[in-house]
Amino acid sequence: MAQVATYTVEAFVEDVRNMFASTTDPRAQAQFVARHMQELLKTPGWLEERINLPAEGGFGRYDLHQDDEFGHPEDGFLLMCGVQPAGQEGVPHDHGTTWVVYGVYEGAIEQTKWRWSYPETDRTSPQIKPLESWVQEPGDIAFFLPGEIHHTRNAVEGRSVVIRLEGQKLSGMLRHRYNPKDSSAELYSSGS
Repeated sequence: MAQVATYTVEAFVEDVRNMFASTTDPRAQAQFVARHMQELLKTPGWLEERINLPAEGGFGRYDLHQDDEFGHPEDGFLLMCGVQPAGQEGVPHDHGTTWVVYGVYEGAIEQTKWRWSYPETDRTSPQIKPLESWVQEPGDIAFFLPGEIHHTRNAVEGRSVVIRLEGQKLSGMLRHRYNPKDSSAELYSSGS
């Protein structure tokens, strides 16, 4: 980790760039980013210095750093912030061939991991089922490796502010979203 008095987003980005230059293992990459993102989240006020985040509202996505030189599996990692309103819930999805690290800056999100299950009575009819759920609070980190399935839900009455590093920018990447009601999967390309 870069030696600075206060860990800045610039130091975090430089550490991530150095990590990509030194390993191609997606698990090791995600673990490294998770540890360093946790350090960044301990620095008070860094996000407000980076973007004009109002005390309330401000819902949407804010790109903090797009890197065209480094990433996994291709170049182009993205550090971004998502401000989620109360009640926001995603659908089960994967991140294609990349990994994503989530850190909570404010509020809390519930993460649910999903998996394919093959009933003993019919090994040809897999079902998508929840594997585990947990709540991430401020400073908590979670990551999902290529192909892992999960979904998030804002777990507080107010907004949640989530920092996310995509090993490769998801925009334009082929991924899947899943419907637990009928255990179907749909291939789609992420929007920008």
